[in-house]
Amino acid sequence: MISLGKERKVYLNYLLLLLLIFPIVFLKLGSFHMRWWDESMFAVNSYEMMYNGKWFSLYFDNFPDLFNTKPPLTSWLQILSIKCFGYTEFAVRFPSALAACCSVLILFRFTAKHFDYLWAWIAALILLTSYGFVHYHTARTADSDSLLTLFVLVANLYFVKFILNKQKRNILLFFLFITLAVSVKLYAGLLFIPAYIILLIYKKHFKEFIFNRYFLSGMLLFIFSIGSLLYLRELDSPGYINEVLFKDAGRMTTVVEDHSQSTFFYLDNLFNLRFSIWSSFFVIGVLFVFFKEKSDETNILKLIFLFILVYLTIITISVTKLDWYDMPIFPYLALIAAYPIYYLIQSIYKKEKQLSLLKKTSIVTLIFLYPYLIQFSKSQGNSISDGEIKLESKEMYLFDKIKKNESLKGLKVFHTGWNGSLLFYKYKLAEQGQQIEIIYDISKIKVNDKVLVNNDSLKTILKKKFVYISIEEMFNAEIFMVSREK
Repeated sequence: MISLGKERKVYLNYLLLLLLIFPIVFLKLGSFHMRWWDESMFAVNSYEMMYNGKWFSLYFDNFPDLFNTKPPLTSWLQILSIKCFGYTEFAVRFPSALAACCSVLILFRFTAKHFDYLWAWIAALILLTSYGFVHYHTARTADSDSLLTLFVLVANLYFVKFILNKQKRNILLFFLFITLAVSVKLYAGLLFIPAYIILLIYKKHFKEFIFNRYFLSGMLLFIFSIGSLLYLRELDSPGYINEVLFKDAGRMTTVVEDHSQSTFFYLDNLFNLRFSIWSSFFVIGVLFVFFKEKSDETNILKLIFLFILVYLTIITISVTKLDWYDMPIFPYLALIAAYPIYYLIQSIYKKEKQLSLLKKTSIVTLIFLYPYLIQFSKSQGNSISDGEIKLESKEMYLFDKIKKNESLKGLKVFHTGWNGSLLFYKYKLAEQGQQIEIIYDISKIKVNDKVLVNNDSLKTILKKKFVYISIEEMFNAEIFMVSREK
């Protein structure tokens, strides 16, 4: 399992790692309803792009979407998945899951190459069992953060490779993946820039990095690609660039959509929830990095720590804060948190020149069996709070009926507020030949209509105007058959 020695057997490490990734990241990926906000927004954007042919613009409910100002790469990838699997919950989430899978594999490969296979296994399993890496808005939902994490991870590792070996072709590869990261989530793909500058100056590689054809080619690739995406969308949706320059950039100094939190919100979340089980090992790992004797390993880990420090500082001083904004640093957290565990194992068995494969496998299994089972339970449980259940009960009802192949043709959904996840089900049912209608005005409800509603105030409005029969309930969602007007 851990180190098979011969190059021809290395693939077995990756195969086994894939077998461990699958149950947590991919299994039952489409087994829960479309969530409110971000993932439903992306799912609707992708569906409408697929049918309206506006490949450089995002549309929502058939209007240009200036709420989601992100470039279209996420939608392009989701459309490829939809073409393969159909317009389903699984299809729109698959690119995120695949990106998370690739992040674990790439972290494993980098660690095995520069450190040790045992270290690589520990780091990969820490990442895989981190709640903040595999959860809503990250690996298992149709958001952009998992793709962002993958692209900046690969870009940063190519940057590290340049620092280590000064091979200039790594500069072009670095720019390629930075371009992909920005094509997913704009400014978030650039938050490591202060770390790049600090490292280039400290290592005295600044001129070497900039004054060469690879840097020039990479900059031209970045400017042309991102500039084209912005310009083409502005042509279709006038005002888009203004939104990008003032709304998105303004997240640093202005609270957007009431997402205000305490100063140490991210640190609290990392230590208490999102990286909680491994956070103590990370702290010890940082101490090891800076206080143990210098080595090739600690030199690399110092670079990695700077990535964490810079990114965490920027999102901490930003006044707009959301739980999942810290996802891009999880691979680096995992690498450093693995250090003391690896060191402890090596210290205990230091008299043995080389640990046997069986012993390494047994040790890693003993350490990670419980965290793995806990993470598996969380990823398959898909639990949400009572408040979220009440809010999303209409979507849960629609998901359940579609899963059971029950007809919803002609259903009217009486609704107020965010409608992204309802639009997803409207489009999904349309793909199956069933038409439902989302209505916001009670005047559009007629006698003999079947109406789905979960909002208490809307139920009160219905009760005042109609005599009806309650046919079915699921959590707070109810189906009413309208008998007559009062």
